[in-house]
Amino acid sequence: MGVGVGSVIDLLTAALDEIERCVVFHPGNTASSHTVVLISGLDAVEIPVVMGRYLVGTLAGAVGIDAQLSEDLLARGVDRREEIRRTVTSLIGNDNVFMTEAQRQVRDTRRNAWIGEGVGHALLMLSARRETSCVDGRICTLSEMHQTVTRQGLDSVGTYVQNGVLGVSIGESKSTESNAGTNFGEALNLFAEVEKGIHGPDLRARLSAFRYVLEPGLKQQVKDSLWSDNASYLPIIVYQDDYDFTTARPKFDRMRTPLERRRVIVVQLPNFHAFFDAVADAMRAAVDEVVA
Repeated sequence: MGVGVGSVIDLLTAALDEIERCVVFHPGNTASSHTVVLISGLDAVEIPVVMGRYLVGTLAGAVGIDAQLSEDLLARGVDRREEIRRTVTSLIGNDNVFMTEAQRQVRDTRRNAWIGEGVGHALLMLSARRETSCVDGRICTLSEMHQTVTRQGLDSVGTYVQNGVLGVSIGESKSTESNAGTNFGEALNLFAEVEKGIHGPDLRARLSAFRYVLEPGLKQQVKDSLWSDNASYLPIIVYQDDYDFTTARPKFDRMRTPLERRRVIVVQLPNFHAFFDAVADAMRAAVDEVVA
């Protein structure tokens, strides 16, 4: 291909630059049980291509858990390119043709779900570049994207810092054309499980990995109690049809983490399926660009 590894990192850096240029993080609107963080700009015409490149970059090993781009583990060469192409196909399919109900079910619960998780990952990567309203501070570590649609566990775990104090961000992504309220409720069920200790082993494993890349002053704050004492819950909802996210959610209100750390991040897309189709097409094209 004649494309150097450094050029691939430049390509992915430019992709994040373009996403950052388009995206606007609006100040959170406080509801009685949570804060609503509205994200606009993802419907810009430039977004699908650069989002597709970024998502393939995550699969190819370009995004580290320190929330930085790196060539250290970047997949390279023909064999790796075909490996990543197979992975992309397993996640999003060979095309965007969904004629049957079964095919549309795959689109909605597998392809769109994974891309939606990737949208949330990209937004949190931007929160590592600068403080946004996604978390109360700056993201400093972020878990990897799932490599398979059916992988169990938490969608997103990260750490963030504010005034030298480390916190844990726990995200759950949902993508839906018309069932935003139901999907919001399903995300809250996950956070209720976290509070019951159901996801403790997963959280400990993620935090253990983060310790190796955190600065010394932050590393010493990583304790077993961190995710119960200083956690932010981040439902991330990508949707189309109008829904009032300021409606009080008693389940959210009963959670131990304070109001300012219960933040629902919402992305409304006027052309929901067209967006996911365009990102999927961009991912298929990006394999040859990203894996040199």
